[in-house]
Amino acid sequence: MSVIAERLDQKLKSLPPAKAASVERLVWDVLQVVGFEPASRAVAVQEHEKHVAECLKMTAEMDWSDFERPEQGVSEKREEW
Repeated sequence: MSVIAERLDQKLKSLPPAKAASVERLVWDVLQVVGFEPASRAVAVQEHEKHVAECLKMTAEMDWSDFERPEQGVSEKREEW
């Protein structure tokens, strides 16, 4: 494995699943732009879809009981600079 691949792999393992899936998609897009289409593309797509499904499941299972929706039509009050 090249140094770039090793560093990318390490970084992907340290990211939240949703962010890692986004980075993987970007890498695939770059590889497609340069004309690289591996035989294992179908496997990679399945892995990507699995990550997305896991992220959606995690979001759905989160405890949203303390979430307070802001009033509709009210702008966020920000500190003056």
